[in-house]
Amino acid sequence: MQLPLYNEKFVIERLLDAVSKLNYPKEKLEIQVLDDSTDESVLICSNKIKQLQKSGFNIRHIKRANRIGFKAGALQEGLLIAKGDFLAIFDADFIPEPDFLLKALPYFSTPNIGLVQTRWGHINGNQSWLTRAQELGLNGHFIIDQEGRNKSNLFINFNGTAGIWRKSCIVDAGGWQYDTLTEDLDLSYRAQMKGWKLCYCPHIVTPAELPFLLNGVKTQQFRWIKGGIETSKKIITDLWKSEVSLSVKIFGSFHLLSNYVYLFILMSSVLSVPAMFVKNLDPDFDLFFKLNAIFFSVFIINFSYCLTTIWTEKNTLREALREIVQVFPIAILVSLGLSYHNTTAIFQGVIGKKTSFIRTPKFSIDTGKNALISNQYLSKKSIFKELPEIILFIYFLFAVFAGIYFMDFGFLPYHLIMLSGFGLILYYAFSQSKLKTE
Repeated sequence: MQLPLYNEKFVIERLLDAVSKLNYPKEKLEIQVLDDSTDESVLICSNKIKQLQKSGFNIRHIKRANRIGFKAGALQEGLLIAKGDFLAIFDADFIPEPDFLLKALPYFSTPNIGLVQTRWGHINGNQSWLTRAQELGLNGHFIIDQEGRNKSNLFINFNGTAGIWRKSCIVDAGGWQYDTLTEDLDLSYRAQMKGWKLCYCPHIVTPAELPFLLNGVKTQQFRWIKGGIETSKKIITDLWKSEVSLSVKIFGSFHLLSNYVYLFILMSSVLSVPAMFVKNLDPDFDLFFKLNAIFFSVFIINFSYCLTTIWTEKNTLREALREIVQVFPIAILVSLGLSYHNTTAIFQGVIGKKTSFIRTPKFSIDTGKNALISNQYLSKKSIFKELPEIILFIYFLFAVFAGIYFMDFGFLPYHLIMLSGFGLILYYAFSQSKLKTE
């Protein structure tokens, strides 16, 4: 059991309590607390580990002299001294159920299974509109993306936590490498190109905490998107040189390159404003712009995707329709509002700019908006931090007024959505900067 940590003072005790309740023989369980922390969580963690050791657990507090490789570096160091044949990995905000190992380990009865990935649950999905939007997006990934690729014998990926690796698979694939920010995606593709099978188990749900601060959402999105770009640059050529089937190569490429969508969202939205002026000032272009209605099909596809996700969860169409009417608009606005931030992650990944692995803040709370938040987790109260979003908000506000002036009801809904998206991000940024702190 590998538990990579970095300054997790709010959740470390909850995680260790959950691990101590696993229904599994103590003599067959080795727990590695891979602690790179630099704050008071080191002492909290140490005291809790001593309690568990007195209770008979084989648990080690592993501290490194430096954070080389960040999470991947810590996992690799733990791998080299791990005695077990299987490695279960949990981030600090996850709460494995007592029967997790008993449910997941039997899938390794097939020798070529290198990973069992379980589905994420969400203990605070209803905490705010921001967490509800995240829950919808993540459920879509686990219910449709992961399960669809798994059932189609296409490549899937380890999600960084709530999964179990076969140790020999990691070693055979080249171990944990830290030249990208998504070491989980990188290892997943290297392992599958080596012939290992990764298994996704949607019926095994591992609860976890969603970030409810915008700063945390941005941090998480930036790491996932930039790391995905870095991994695509590293892996995609090897994927096409490998001996896997053509369908695996094609869908694997779509998977690896999917993060570029945020760049096209931002580019198309910004260029749509001058395009609106061209359309309305030069009648010769009017027919061409009538064809842009096809792009509204993207919203229909996204709606169907999200409806299927919720329907699977709610079991009845009536409940699913009630839920999607509430959550889908917010999820779209959050996604569009983050398009500039996510595009910066894309560019940094493309040009190869190296950045630290910045952890997502966790608080060990599942309800309530009045929790005391550590100052270190809040964005600095500076207008310049949100300046790009402010400029884009003003830009699309101008576009909306221009659309009303031209009575252009083709572009107007699109510009209203973009305006609302950046407006929602600014609202969260400034309102959360006023939260009570400890």
